[in-house]
Amino acid sequence: METIVSNKLDQFIADLKASQIEMPTALQETAQAYLLGKDFPSTRAERFKYTRLGKLAAAQFHKPVLLNEAELKAHSVVQDAYTVLINNAQVFLPQDLPLGVEIKPLSEVSASFHEATFNDVFGALNALYAQQGVHIHIAANCTLDKPIQLIQVNSGGKYFYRHHFQFGENSEAAIYFVSKSSADTIGFAHTHFQYDVAKSARIKVSKIQDCSTGHFDFNEDRAKQNAQSHFEINTITLDGSFVRNDAIVAVEGQHAQTYLNGAYWLKDEQHVANYTTMDHKVANCESFETYKGVATDKATAVFNGKVFVRKDAQKTNAYQSNANVLLSDNASINSKPELEIYADDVKCSHGSTTGQLDENALFYLRARGLSAASAKNLLLQAFMEDVLTYIKHEEVLSYIHQRIAQRFNWNY
Repeated sequence: METIVSNKLDQFIADLKASQIEMPTALQETAQAYLLGKDFPSTRAERFKYTRLGKLAAAQFHKPVLLNEAELKAHSVVQDAYTVLINNAQVFLPQDLPLGVEIKPLSEVSASFHEATFNDVFGALNALYAQQGVHIHIAANCTLDKPIQLIQVNSGGKYFYRHHFQFGENSEAAIYFVSKSSADTIGFAHTHFQYDVAKSARIKVSKIQDCSTGHFDFNEDRAKQNAQSHFEINTITLDGSFVRNDAIVAVEGQHAQTYLNGAYWLKDEQHVANYTTMDHKVANCESFETYKGVATDKATAVFNGKVFVRKDAQKTNAYQSNANVLLSDNASINSKPELEIYADDVKCSHGSTTGQLDENALFYLRARGLSAASAKNLLLQAFMEDVLTYIKHEEVLSYIHQRIAQRFNWNY
């Protein structure tokens, strides 16, 4: 019987196969109900107001090519790490895990799932079509001696991934997620990250997004954070034609600290969108958001950050900032920071700035012997330092600086 394809979204998913991951029935049913009659979101939808999906709908995706373990490992950013390699539907796991750390394919474990809620059609599609993913569990009181590194390389085709992290009470870990794609391939990846952060856990997640031109890289982070924990997501976007990040953190225990940081460097016709939601549900917690971007040529960026402070979340301290520098007349930034406060004893602030480099600062540096290019590069490096300071790993910082220098011909 021939399948009837009624719209662009139906065309997009026509060749996808049902997920091999054991998804809860309620999650799949909610996803199916959400998708009923849906098409690709248009700019009339608030969350896609500044994002046009015409290129995604019209894309001719290359046939996926499986890469071997050595080819995948060549994309390592951190050399001394417990490294997981992911390529399309295949996963290579590290063999030398310490006591208290478990990493398995998500399809081989009976994992817990957060409640079924979706912000867009892509999240719902992930619940139905996620081909692969890993489950990472770190036991209570376990402190990792070196980071966990996930290298995910898309080599054509359309793939949905799903990674679940469980961090036990008083655990401590650094996670590096490296998103790559094969050169000269057109592909799509949507990756769902689920984090469960137990009491007093200290968790730092750094995401290095460095895909090639022609790749669509969509991500959603969903976190539940318990009391006295420290949870951090640093999202560093270095390359990729179309990148979308959607992070939601629900703070469910008192005296928790949350940091959401992002840095993005855009050129040509790149489009990068960052959406964040900080949901303060209980009292005596802090959250800090700092997102900064640089855009040139005809690139576009979107930042939409919302902070909820519920009525029981007294003594909340929430800070949010988005700052951008435009290096050309045709680049554009769309920024919308928001606060929604239902408690009366809080300290909350937000701000957004978009402008050009300070001419007086440029003149000052030129007067002291720097070339125009060197002066500009130095100011941009200083501008982005507020975000990069959260990346403590020297190898990762070196990689970031090298890639920026390569793409923009900047000297660091």
